Formats: sequence, C-alpha cells, structure tokens
Amino acid sequence: MNIQSISIVVPTPRCVNNCKFCVSKMHDNPYDKHLFKFDLKKRIKYAVMNGVTTCILTGTGEALQNKGFLEELANIFKEMDFPFPNVELQTTGVMLEHTSFLNGSGQVYSNMILLKKLGVNTISLSISDIFDDEENNFIIGVPEKLRINLTELICFIKRFDMNVRLSLNMTKRYDAVKNPEAIFLHAKAYGANQLTFRKLYAADDGSEESEWVKKNACKNQTLTDVKEYICGAIFTNVIGGEESHLEGKGTYLYKLPFGGRVYSIHDMSVVVDDDCMSKNNNEALKYLILREDGKLYCRWDDKGSLIF
Repeated sequence: MNIQSISIVVPTPRCVNNCKFCVSKMHDNPYDKHLFKFDLKKRIKYAVMNGVTTCILTGTGEALQNKGFLEELANIFKEMDFPFPNVELQTTGVMLEHTSFLNGSGQVYSNMILLKKLGVNTISLSISDIFDDEENNFIIGVPEKLRINLTELICFIKRFDMNVRLSLNMTKRYDAVKNPEAIFLHAKAYGANQLTFRKLYAADDGSEESEWVKKNACKNQTLTDVKEYICGAIFTNVIGGEESHLEGKGTYLYKLPFGGRVYSIHDMSVVVDDDCMSKNNNEALKYLILREDGKLYCRWDDKGSLIF
C-alpha cells in the first residue's frame, strides 16, 4: 500500500476553541480514556510496515489538552526506537506557550519540552486569516486568555528549532486578495517554512458548521488563482484556438503518494490540498488514522473505513 502518513488522534472530550467550520463538530467523536499500549503499538507497527515515515499528531480538540496521552505516546515512541523520522503537530497554536514553574528555579515551557520528547519537528498552524490576528482568533473561537499573535507565536516556535507550516483554511477572506503573491509574501515575512492551502469541507447535513462553510468558503477561482500562481497554466484562445502559457512562480519538487504536487516558492515548500477528507484517490491511501477508540481507519467520516 502507498500511504503518505499516519494521523494519531489525541483523545479529548471537547476543544478549548470553537472553530466556526470545525469538521470534528460535524461527526461523533468517541472518547476513550483507557487505550491500551499494546493496541496502539500494533497499529503503529502496521503503519511502519507499510512504509509510513510521517506521523501527524492531531485531535478533535487541541492535542495538548491531553498531556497524559502524549506522555504515554512519547514512551511508546521511545520503546519502538522512534519509528517515525518526521513528526508533526497540528494545532491552532493556543497552548504552545504554556509554562510551568519548577522548584522556584524559574519557568519552563513544559508543552514544548513534551513535544521535543515526542520528536516533533514541525508545527502546523491552522490559520483562517493570515492578515488579521483579531479575525483569525474570532473564526477559530479562541478563548480570550489564549488569543494568538502570529508574529510572536512563530518566533517562539523557531526558538525551539522547529519548522513552521502555515495551513491556510481558505475562507472568503482570500477572495479579496487581488494577487496571490500577497499571501506568499506575508507567510514568508512571518518566517514560515511551509505553506498549505486547504479547501474547506462542508457536509450536506444541515449543521451550523456546514452552513457556515457554504457561506464563507473561498470561491473555487481563488484556489485556481493560487494554483496558477504556483505552477502556471495553459490557456486556449477562444477565437484563434492558439495556446498561451502562464509561467508559474514555483519550482516543482516532487509528487506526493495521493497525487498532490509539492513546489518550492519564495523559499517555502507549498502544497495545495483540495482533498482534505481523502476521497478523490482510491489507488493510494493519503493517510492512516489512529482514532480515539484505538482503531485504525482510512477516512475521517466513515466508520466503514475501519482497517483493524
């Protein structure tokens, strides 16, 4: 099997944020506080045996809300001789700067130390407005005491020698950007290493979240403009039938197992992800998902996708 990564869903009963488009709120999220180490190891071993080298720590809430699970997972990784060379945390960034005080010796960033134990080398920040911190916090539904300043947060992450990926949730905010280059230059100014554009997913379930996405997702043309800026395009003259070429700004690097292409642009690696629910390519599994019930799946929203 050709599998890109394994997503390990950290069990949380609810999220500290209240994202207006949250996919997790559209589905039931089984929360099991008593996962067995043996079962987790078996499924991690299955991923490794199928050539998976990338592990993504994610959750229906913020992964760092369940530090107990992450500590146990860190021990499992150590016992298995750190099976994944590439470990990534998906987060809005709200809990990264948590501090503790040890024996009066000063403060320590305990959550970042835990991430180091897990072997995390990339922090993927879910961003809904790259230009406006206030609007970004509003869409994510960040509690007042955890509000995010992207400039400060990214500088903080870089202090721990971690890569920063900005995962842009493509809201209608980006429809107003006349030239896609403005998005890339803004990301570069932050010091981002990687950039992902995510088409927002809406289910036909009548939920408040799905309806919000339908009203607030960016136009398809906006994503098309971004793709053309990166990799170029070919246009055919309607009258003469002659082809003209638009040169892309990106340099093609490689193709991902699920079909996506990675480009280098403005010193960042970039992927346009318009299949966030992994439904468009049945020849290769985009990822494995180790869910909160301790079982392995290949789709987020389909219990029938159970592997074992």
